[in-house]
Amino acid sequence: MKLFHLLVTVLTLSVVLLAACAPPEAAAPPEEAEEPAAEMAAPESKYSQSPYLDEQVASGALPPVDERLPTNPLVVVAGVISQVEDLPDLEIGQYGGVMRFAHGGPDWNPDVFIMLNENVLAAPGITVKGIYGNVVESYDVNDDNTVFSFNLREGLKWSDGVPVTTADVAFAFDDYWSNESLSPGYPNKFKSAGNPTGEIMDVEIIDDYSFRITFQDTYGGFLRELSIKGWQGYTDIFKPAHFLKDFHSSYTDPAEIAKMAEEKNLQDEAALFASIDCLNWALPNARCAGFPALWPWMNVTAEEGLMKFVRNPYYFKVDAAGNQLPYIDEVVSQLVADTDMVNLKVFADEVDMLREDTALLKLPLYQEAVDKGYIQFRIMDNHVSPVSFWMNQTHPDETWRLVIGNREFRRALALAINNPEIVETIYFGFGSPPEISPGAYDPDQANALLDSIGMDQRDANGWRLAPNGEPFTLPIEYADFAPDFTPVAELLVEYFTDVDINTTAKLLESSLLQQRYNANEVFATMLWDVQPMWEAGTWTDYTPPHSLRWGPLWNQWVTSNGEEGEEPPAEVRRLVELAQMRVQAVPGSAEDAALYDEIMQIHKDNTYFIGLAENVGYVLVTDAAMRNVPIQGQAIAGNNSGEQMFYASE
Repeated sequence: MKLFHLLVTVLTLSVVLLAACAPPEAAAPPEEAEEPAAEMAAPESKYSQSPYLDEQVASGALPPVDERLPTNPLVVVAGVISQVEDLPDLEIGQYGGVMRFAHGGPDWNPDVFIMLNENVLAAPGITVKGIYGNVVESYDVNDDNTVFSFNLREGLKWSDGVPVTTADVAFAFDDYWSNESLSPGYPNKFKSAGNPTGEIMDVEIIDDYSFRITFQDTYGGFLRELSIKGWQGYTDIFKPAHFLKDFHSSYTDPAEIAKMAEEKNLQDEAALFASIDCLNWALPNARCAGFPALWPWMNVTAEEGLMKFVRNPYYFKVDAAGNQLPYIDEVVSQLVADTDMVNLKVFADEVDMLREDTALLKLPLYQEAVDKGYIQFRIMDNHVSPVSFWMNQTHPDETWRLVIGNREFRRALALAINNPEIVETIYFGFGSPPEISPGAYDPDQANALLDSIGMDQRDANGWRLAPNGEPFTLPIEYADFAPDFTPVAELLVEYFTDVDINTTAKLLESSLLQQRYNANEVFATMLWDVQPMWEAGTWTDYTPPHSLRWGPLWNQWVTSNGEEGEEPPAEVRRLVELAQMRVQAVPGSAEDAALYDEIMQIHKDNTYFIGLAENVGYVLVTDAAMRNVPIQGQAIAGNNSGEQMFYASE
């Protein structure tokens, strides 16, 4: 077997690792960096603001900072955004600067999205331990986990200065989710026990700042739905009613709405409303510029190819000294060709933070940038297994189904993969073979399994035929989601062809790949595998209805309550049952852990997908002058803590 061309010498790695673990040297801050906020604040004010806003306040365009903050802002001290052990030396920061990013696909930068993201509830790091009120000030849950009460932050304001009240909650549920012409219907998370057949939750508005949600059945996982799970954000619960009412026929003349839709070449009110309303995952998009938000930086993108966000003057968090966060004034991201070009901008000192598109393959180049004083980086924990191999069990091709539906064939593929080589060559040894996949690298056993299931016959080119005598090809289609995807694809082709399976790999543009997913046209693909690396219970990739990559028709059957798609086999139906039971269980409880273990065992027994590496390190790159960057823990949790970061001036 050929050795992969990206191996580096042990000496080079030693140098890189020592440098990565060493504290960064101070570097010159960006020209925009200012003096410490506390020294610039007016003495009569309880809170301080960035000088970036001084002129607007002086002109009367903005009220003073005390009037922009809620009565009880969220005070960011050690252990609030980041876990204490991950950032033991949280500092009072300095105002100023522009944080620069680059993105390899139009209208989307995952690092910017993660950094800006705000949930209704939160916990230190990306956990569900120690959940506290984030957008809301506080919450309370009754003993049987059926009644959830929430208190808003009085004085909290949207980014346009309009107060956030329970009117925004009522609009979300009464005027959007309950409106069959505007919404797709209530999601399962808003139904009793999170069950697709459960009764829709009852929302009671108590006063301007208090509301209550009640379910018929125990729903211990609801707090998880409102915090980190799925990066769902606050937009399903809070909608800026003052802004959206102009596009809703209950508040605006339907003739006027029809006219607005026509002017935008849209069919009707539903299409118009959807084009205006910005759900959480859409907030970074250019079309959402000017949409009222609660993020630390608000979207002001006006130029194609350049995302731009400026500080939200009404952001609800302050530091221990009363300085309104964030410290950094602006965030920009330049569109480039691909993930390799994103990294090239890091090496050219044109990017100040990078996580999603980093790769252990590029450690020597990151070290060169450190040596030049451009960046600092740390090898942190990965919240995902970076690449896994996913096989579509419900593709309509009959020969494919005959082969891929055989568990022994899937086991043979797993045995044909040299996981230790992937860990060493792609991830420099920062990882381990996956526990989710059965057995170790054993191509002889893989060949024996393939022979035993009727794939012992070959065509004129030496490729194995399907048990029905038909030609069989294993086509892998993937997108350039990270720099390791293509080299891993090349290795998979090599491993599978070594056991005489005709295998191809094709790189697709991400939107095209998604279209093929949606049409159930993808045979096999590669994408990260979320579940094992996250705290148990935080994510649910392994259970329908979260199985778009390994059983889209099964997923459709689950989400439609059996009216569409295809009924899955008994083992998969059991996964559905276990997932439902976990929704009701309190996260972290003994019951929750037992359910999780059974889910894992079903996957180990059936090999619905194949893990390639686990516990892989993740590089978090930040500017050399950046401070308040977590030093350990999940890299994505560090990415998520941007409002506390600042550029040091010395």
